[in-house]
Amino acid sequence: MDRARRPALALALPLALALSACFGVSGCKMADRESGYAAEAKMDDMAGAPAGGKDSGSSKVSTWKRSSLVPHSSTLKVGDSEELDLLALHAKVKVDGPRARVVLDYYYQNPHPRQLEGTFKVRLPEGASPYFFAFGETRAVAPGLPPAAPPELAVARAMGTEPKAILDARQAAWTGPKEARMVPKVKAAQAYGDTVRRSVDPALMEWAGAGVFSARVFPLAAEREHRIVFAYDVDLIAAGDDLELAFDLPAKLTYVVIDVDAAELPKSAQTLDPPVEGERYDGRVYYRISQPKERQVKLRYEAPPTVVLSGADVDVGPYFATSFVPALPAKAATGGAKRAVLLLDTSLSANPDGFNVWLKLAEALLAENRDAIDEFAVLFFNVEATWWRSAWTANTPEATAALLSDAGALALEGATDLATALEVASAPPFAGDAPAPIDLFLLSDGAATWGEADTQIAARVLGDGRTLFAYRTGLAGTDGAALDLLARESGGAVFSVVGEAEVPQAAKAHRATPWRLTSLSYEGARDLLVAGRPQAIFPGQRLKLVGRGQPPVDAPIVLGLTQGTGEKAKAIELKTTPAHAVASTLAPRAYGEVAVAQLEELGLATADTATPYALHFRVTGQSASLLMLETEEDYRRHDINPQADAIVVAKRLASEVVDAALAELGALLRDPKARFVAWLRSVGQRSGVAVSLPQALMVSLEDLQADAFTVPAERLQIKGRARDGLPPSYVTALAERELTYDMVNAEALRRVDALGRDDAIKAYSSLVEHSPGDAVLARDVGYSILQQGRPAQAYHLFRRVADARPYEPQSYRAMARALERAGRPELAIANYEIGLSGRWDARFGDFETILRYDYVRLLGQIARGQVKTPLVTYAEARRRELSSAVTIGADLVVMITWNTDNTDVDLHVIEPSGEECYYSHPNTRSGGAISRDVTQGYGPEMYTLERAPKGKYQIIAHYFASDANRMSARTKVEVGIYEKFGTPQERLRERVVVLESGKDKHLIDTVEIGGAAVAR
Repeated sequence: MDRARRPALALALPLALALSACFGVSGCKMADRESGYAAEAKMDDMAGAPAGGKDSGSSKVSTWKRSSLVPHSSTLKVGDSEELDLLALHAKVKVDGPRARVVLDYYYQNPHPRQLEGTFKVRLPEGASPYFFAFGETRAVAPGLPPAAPPELAVARAMGTEPKAILDARQAAWTGPKEARMVPKVKAAQAYGDTVRRSVDPALMEWAGAGVFSARVFPLAAEREHRIVFAYDVDLIAAGDDLELAFDLPAKLTYVVIDVDAAELPKSAQTLDPPVEGERYDGRVYYRISQPKERQVKLRYEAPPTVVLSGADVDVGPYFATSFVPALPAKAATGGAKRAVLLLDTSLSANPDGFNVWLKLAEALLAENRDAIDEFAVLFFNVEATWWRSAWTANTPEATAALLSDAGALALEGATDLATALEVASAPPFAGDAPAPIDLFLLSDGAATWGEADTQIAARVLGDGRTLFAYRTGLAGTDGAALDLLARESGGAVFSVVGEAEVPQAAKAHRATPWRLTSLSYEGARDLLVAGRPQAIFPGQRLKLVGRGQPPVDAPIVLGLTQGTGEKAKAIELKTTPAHAVASTLAPRAYGEVAVAQLEELGLATADTATPYALHFRVTGQSASLLMLETEEDYRRHDINPQADAIVVAKRLASEVVDAALAELGALLRDPKARFVAWLRSVGQRSGVAVSLPQALMVSLEDLQADAFTVPAERLQIKGRARDGLPPSYVTALAERELTYDMVNAEALRRVDALGRDDAIKAYSSLVEHSPGDAVLARDVGYSILQQGRPAQAYHLFRRVADARPYEPQSYRAMARALERAGRPELAIANYEIGLSGRWDARFGDFETILRYDYVRLLGQIARGQVKTPLVTYAEARRRELSSAVTIGADLVVMITWNTDNTDVDLHVIEPSGEECYYSHPNTRSGGAISRDVTQGYGPEMYTLERAPKGKYQIIAHYFASDANRMSARTKVEVGIYEKFGTPQERLRERVVVLESGKDKHLIDTVEIGGAAVAR
């Protein structure tokens, strides 16, 4: 087959040895805590053998060694920096061959004399899929309170892992426990916000970035201990011929007990590290590990047979899941592109574990392919994308050493703009006009937190001689779905490298000739799905197959494969027969996860099927969240009722829905125009708000070219990239991932003066990378970078917030204003129309009135020719319709909005006469008027004065109330001050003001009408 067009895959290679300390990076000082990522690469040699390496005299291989950022690390924050103490962790781990289920009980105490709202965040292993969440009170807090005792061993063994069984087993141990329900994502977030405002206790659990799950919980009762329980499923890691489950323990944990219940497999030894004596019963082995000294517990099956998990869903029927490595015919490598671009992730999330792996892979890719790769280039990327050298570099040992040395000096910080990195890497400015193929090697976890969020759009630049290869390391935080999509759409591959020993093989794996998967059958099974939808199979590739039915144990899985094209094409039929079946309750969800992932990847085209599937199989993600409300009445009030999801699952086979959608959509999947229009039409459905967009708008958008619907982010011009140029305390915080808002803000302000605005943006972006699901932070940073003159960068942040919280109209206003400045008036118009046509919650005050001012201002600029757009006819018609409600030419207009919910910020304007215009005195004698007071939302509020008497006007923000359920919270107010509003003579000044404490008045600015303005 044509190599440049070959489909993607997920190659699973045998497991490897762990990292050596510095990977030959020049100047690496392992004992220096301020040396950044390299300091964290130090191996844990306390066990008597090189960590992550082979034991002396043994052929066993080990997975990569983690730093302190391990799975199961958790925080329960009740403010910007305040956290509640974790007292204990109990875990029950059920292992059924290649699949495991983990139930975790976290115990926290609130020692404060008032109830609080908290944000619980937990880092999960790669591929973990949460399905259960509950919390409640246990006991009063007292000095010297001992940790909660685990259940007796016999009781622990009998404890089930299904949702009802989890609750039943703990019923007597806590007060008023409540289980979260699976709810469509938008309804979940809406209901949560509304319930918190009424001071009752909901909880919402959803993804807050790759590998991080977040739950907002309330109330955390005063002076009480609280128990948070959640559970997830995960696949074991293929470690060579073995299967391994690594259970990591967070640091600073004083009390922990782990109960393991593992199925025995024929002809496979089962080992536990640290060694613990197990008890066998009815084909299973039970272990209890109490207070282990080690920070990782590993269960391993040695050379297990191919296993099929089989289990019934009482509402639908039987399901199965299996994974296997097809025995492909061996064939010599065919080579690869002569030129390669290495995309090296230098973001905060790469620090420290990922970057060490990427350096080892980069070194091996160059060293192992000197006979194939003649020249290479390296693109370092985080929130920016910059070339290591502005030319192709000959692939020599000296060049590799220089790369490693230079990379070792970089500061690992900032968010991850994957889309920009792909765009820049796909078109090196030094590549010339010749269409020679280039192989792209993505050395990143693929978790984008900045820039274009739509992976389908990001993938547009791939293909046509730009083949992408990526690597799955088994480390937490990997966005496997994004890696699979990018590789598949470019004709590349995702190789699994979970340890160091297989790095040399992985470095050459892209040179193999793939087999194309043309057919798949399995006796007694239907609705067959292969995880990741690979279209090609490489030697050593592990496939995960799920489906419906209960195949006979001796039935073979039959793959139809072809290789090559034209006369040289050949076809084979390959059979794999599983050797053992395990009856398992984990099988239905294993199917459900794969089905939901493939349905969600296709977006709105399959949303009506994806949501019922996600709800039925309890798969949290794009379609569904776990939500807990106080009463049944709360669920009814928000129209959250048990749905007939099982009927949809039974009648609609996921494989058929996916195939039909792919056939219908085709190239439209990556068309920015089609995706934007589909997004626009879906706002009402996703937000739960009635949104009636003008038909004339939709018709007008149809005439635009596809490129009009993209928003390329401005290329940041960063001056400081070296670790040595940063304050030592900040370097340490980056390495340990212990950033605070104040620390980052101070560093950003330092950079504005020392280096420039783009360096400050890079610092601010670390906040987003650190907490990618935090809407408050995203808005905060968005306002800051908008003020710094990078509107496209700000737009993409606001778009992420809007997608997560589509029922909050201020996001559409923020996007529209950013798009205006980014030179995308057509998209700005579309977002203004969303804001105007929606029936938003009353708590957003006079949002529509204020938005109309913004919109008419843009329409006026279009009418005067100041802004050019193909939608000029539509814009003029809308200007005539809307202008009558806007005071064009007003001498003074002041608008404010803020970034935190449940916050009351009041706009006050003191006029030259001394008369104060505010919510209790909304109209003044001179004609000044204030909009309706917003006491619960994000604003906006507005002051208008058509004919302003001469004199000074004091503009004040009164921080009247903040979220009482938080210990502390940052509120940033964005202020726009207009003179001669909407006219060619208009003058605009903008401010972003931080409000630190409640019930204070903050003087924002002083404007002198009829004289010079004096800023405060």
